[in-house]
Amino acid sequence: MKGSSLDAVVLADIALVLLVGVALTPVRARLRQPAVVAEIAAGILLGPSVLGLLPGDLPHALFPEEVRSHLSVVAQVGIALFMFAAGWQLDFQALRGRGRSVLAITGASLAVPFALATALAYVLLAVRPELTGSSGSPLLFALFLGIVLSMSALSVLIRIVGENRLQATPVGAIATASGAITEVLAWCALIALITVAQGLGTDSLALTLSRLTSYALVMLLAVRPALHSFLARQRLHGGRSLMPILVVSSGVFLSSWCTAWAGIHAVIGAFVFGLVMPRDLDPDLRHAVENPLHHTGALLVPVFFALTGLTVDVTRLGRHGVLALAAFLVVAWGGKFAGAALTSRALHHSWRDAATLGVLVNTKGLSEIIMLTLGRDAGFIDDRLFTVLLLTALTATVLVNPLVRHLTGEPGRPGPAGPVPAQQRPALEMSEEQGS
Repeated sequence: MKGSSLDAVVLADIALVLLVGVALTPVRARLRQPAVVAEIAAGILLGPSVLGLLPGDLPHALFPEEVRSHLSVVAQVGIALFMFAAGWQLDFQALRGRGRSVLAITGASLAVPFALATALAYVLLAVRPELTGSSGSPLLFALFLGIVLSMSALSVLIRIVGENRLQATPVGAIATASGAITEVLAWCALIALITVAQGLGTDSLALTLSRLTSYALVMLLAVRPALHSFLARQRLHGGRSLMPILVVSSGVFLSSWCTAWAGIHAVIGAFVFGLVMPRDLDPDLRHAVENPLHHTGALLVPVFFALTGLTVDVTRLGRHGVLALAAFLVVAWGGKFAGAALTSRALHHSWRDAATLGVLVNTKGLSEIIMLTLGRDAGFIDDRLFTVLLLTALTATVLVNPLVRHLTGEPGRPGPAGPVPAQQRPALEMSEEQGS
């Protein structure tokens, strides 16, 4: 395929992905589901699970191998911007006055599904030892399964909390803070797991750890104060120029390159850059920086889901795949619900509030899909198990909003929280459009 023809196909494929997402939006909105559900569904529709059932091997005809590598670069840009925004969204102020409850509920909602998932992993390996993937390590497989089945997605949770007007209630504040802590811990655990897997049995582990330590110190001691100083000066000028957007965007991509150089996936660098961004910016300046980067990421993230869908074949699940899906749902959904709800009840919350918390912490999203992709690339799981875990995340997310609406009252009734506070609007706007 010639260069000009290849470029044209790449552009046409991006248009196709976006249009499929647009076509699914009315259905998603009618079902009151976050956008990530429609984006994952669009990716599956374009893959062998649906489009591949038609004559002519349409997935490969529409997305040739040489085109997919170019689309992968486009997708990485979108993922980097999304992960940066997710890191910047994290705000632990909700912990104030509720630290004991948040930590107890978060700990239980993580520990119960993690323990159940690791136990389930060894049961599955006793039946099918080949499930360890190319890593061949039962321990790494069990730990990875525990991480992905016990995590939550903060951005989806923020949107559902906002939709149901729970952001100013104790339930909404605790759930949001718990989601933030869970996401940070999950990423830290995954980084550690991949680092160990890549350096297992070699001297590269010490080298990777030293690089990551140097990177973390530079980000905390140099980049964070430099960003604060630079953006503070921009605030004095009203933030009207493109300079903040250009500097922050460059920082996102350079931080991504640093973590890739250190031996960890590039998206981790984008997430960390979001973590070190100052939170006390002038709201107008933050809006001016955040919005363009968010919209660019929202435009490109569906490409990632399309590429993911090309590797997912639901028709190959079979009876064992369906049983595994049911088992993962029981462990992930049931474990997180039981851990959060029972702990909340032990802290003297009402049964309704406890149940609402148990449901909210079960939100999944783009972060988990990225983790699954990284785990597959690292050899922790194979393509078939990736498909089962992806469907687990999708099913778990679909259940959350209807159950929250049922527990908190009729959808049309005004919630107890009133209007969304001004300082939370940018994050909620991001979640409303991205929903992942």
